[in-house]
Amino acid sequence: MTMPEKRHPPEFYVGLELFNRGFYFECHDVWEEIWGEAKGKNKIFYQALIMSAVSLYHFGNENLEGALSCLQKATRQFSQLPEIFLSLDVASFVKQMRQFFEGMAVGQTKITEELLAKPRPRIVLEES
Repeated sequence: MTMPEKRHPPEFYVGLELFNRGFYFECHDVWEEIWGEAKGKNKIFYQALIMSAVSLYHFGNENLEGALSCLQKATRQFSQLPEIFLSLDVASFVKQMRQFFEGMAVGQTKITEELLAKPRPRIVLEES
């Protein structure tokens, strides 16, 4: 019999709200404090979320190289987790992130207004 997963610390939900509102830098700061205390797979999970936020932050600052590098790091971290972890459909979120950056490449000289206006990935937790 497996133990039920614990809920996230309250600060996680603050970061979640910031992420979904597009405040990636602030979200990163909130989640970094949780990450510092986390252990095992939880630590990997929070690190992957932080890297996802940083990826979108870099994109917003038109730093595509930084964005794609952080996306790659987040994807590697997420690959170490089950498909659903701590109420997040990890596979679906990774797919959203990849679809967002699809077709963009390091060395791309211009991030167009169309790309900047592209809807950002959102984090939606599964109901328990």
